[in-house]
Amino acid sequence: MSDKVLIIKLGALGDIVMSTPLVCAIKKHHPRSQTVLLTALQFGYVFENFDGISIKTFDRHSLYQTLEIAKWIRSNNFTHIYDLQGSRRTGILTLMSRAAFRAGNHNTLSYTHFPAAPWKGQQHIFDRMCLLLKTCDINVHERRPILKASKVVENNISSWLESHSLHTNAYVIMHAGSSPLKPEKRWPYFSALALYFQSKNITTVWVGAIDDESLNLALSEVTGVNASMAFDIFELAELGRRARFAVTNDSGPMHILAAANIPIFGIFGPTDWTRNHALGQEDNVIATICAKPNETSLAKLSVETVIETISSKLFL
Repeated sequence: MSDKVLIIKLGALGDIVMSTPLVCAIKKHHPRSQTVLLTALQFGYVFENFDGISIKTFDRHSLYQTLEIAKWIRSNNFTHIYDLQGSRRTGILTLMSRAAFRAGNHNTLSYTHFPAAPWKGQQHIFDRMCLLLKTCDINVHERRPILKASKVVENNISSWLESHSLHTNAYVIMHAGSSPLKPEKRWPYFSALALYFQSKNITTVWVGAIDDESLNLALSEVTGVNASMAFDIFELAELGRRARFAVTNDSGPMHILAAANIPIFGIFGPTDWTRNHALGQEDNVIATICAKPNETSLAKLSVETVIETISSKLFL
């Protein structure tokens, strides 16, 4: 009987994006298996272009749908479960599966395969998941997100750049916002940084979602192009591939842009950058040490310091 594999990954957008190379590695390890990825309702599209993987989504905030998913997992008789989430809920779902092979982040009854050292947040979660997969004889070779652009996406970005008179390697992507629930992650000097880039003939493209719209509108009145809500994640990654570099707060766009293989300067203050940086971008982190998270802690990181760091790496 061939393997029947279930991969579980819920989480926030950045976590989902970071899991893409892990999912690919698991599928490569089970090339002839029936493989299903279980994720949150709003994130199924991230994996639509993954060959050989079907997608199952549910509303993870709904108790009813969670119970229905538990029954669905149990009835499908999966042979292998890879829990890349590692929460109490996904641990219970994994245990209820009755699969003989159950991989997860913790040494509990839910899992048959897990890292030897207990999880205490001691490393980047991607590295921890790579360690987990290594216990399953799976090596993860790709260390940046996998967000492939279709021809339609490539053409959309070409048209957008042309309509805004922007050329490849002549612009920087900046995300000055953050989750509305995490305002302390916002560095307050993006407008001054954009003016510096303007003096170097580098145009700023301000990206973000609906929560960033008013901020980006104000910033674009100083300089740059307001691109709020202009792109989906695949388009943003493709926009990044043609950019010179990017500067962001600790946010979802930071992780998406890491798929572009350009320098991503992530600005960190209240969060631990060693556990949260974009994949492959640890050398481009710009961080300040804060005694405790608060809305003004990042103000201690001067625009001069950020300019000096970026300029020294990119020879601006």
